[in-house]
Amino acid sequence: MTNKIRILLLLLVIGSTSLVLSLTLPLPDGLKWTFLVIAVLFNITSAIGLMVIGVKKTRE
Repeated sequence: MTNKIRILLLLLVIGSTSLVLSLTLPLPDGLKWTFLVIAVLFNITSAIGLMVIGVKKTRE
C-alpha cells in the first residue's frame, strides 16, 4: 500500500512541476501543450488514486 502512495505522490509532484513549467517558462507551443497534457493526466490520475486509497483506509 505504501508503494502505491509513493508512486501516486511522485506523479502528483511531476504533474505539478510540469504545470508550473508550462505556465511560467517561455516555451514553444508544442512543448507547452505537451507539459500541460502531462500535468493534467498525472494530476488527475494521482488525485483519483489517492482518494480511492483514502476511502479504502477509512472503511477499514
